[in-house]
Amino acid sequence: METLDEAKNLWQNTNQQTNQPALDKAEVENIIKLRIKKEKKNAAEYFLLSFAYQILIYAFASHLVIKYWGDNRIMLPSLTGILLYIPLTFILMRKFKAMFNLPAQQAINLQSDVKNQYTLLSQFFNFKKRFDVLSLPLTSAILTGIIFMLYVPGGVEAHLAGAVTVCVGMLLVYGIAAWFENKKHFIHPLNRLKFILEDIGQVN
Repeated sequence: METLDEAKNLWQNTNQQTNQPALDKAEVENIIKLRIKKEKKNAAEYFLLSFAYQILIYAFASHLVIKYWGDNRIMLPSLTGILLYIPLTFILMRKFKAMFNLPAQQAINLQSDVKNQYTLLSQFFNFKKRFDVLSLPLTSAILTGIIFMLYVPGGVEAHLAGAVTVCVGMLLVYGIAAWFENKKHFIHPLNRLKFILEDIGQVN
């Protein structure tokens, strides 16, 4: 609730106008359109950055598969990493396309446009939270195993305690990064979209 309260207070503070004449409906709608445009821009930036990150993962894993072809100790973890991220990429592209390719009639309706954006972002966020629970530990374990097999003599078997420490540390870093990412790109935007819907309801 702290995050919601902070976001709502910030949003309300930016909307407060002291000693200013009241805005007419057209002006209010233009302000709301600018807010919607800003939220779509933020969503587009996240989707593109996330897609670029996934392309790097596929490229790195494919490089390892090709370079160490026949060595199952490297090939299998690399292939697992590729297969792990395919569902995320598929859902990401599907939601991105749905968000930015609305039917013409729906796109000109502010309330429908915002509801659609809120629904798609919320659905992807719910999927991503479940995906993070699975992918973060697996990614940490895969990267730790590959690093120790390639660069540490004896591999994981000879340095089990060190490998576990590295894996846990990597998982902690990924977890913190995912928490900040979710807060910046999902929790705050979803709260702001709620406030936009409330403003539209007041205008209408």
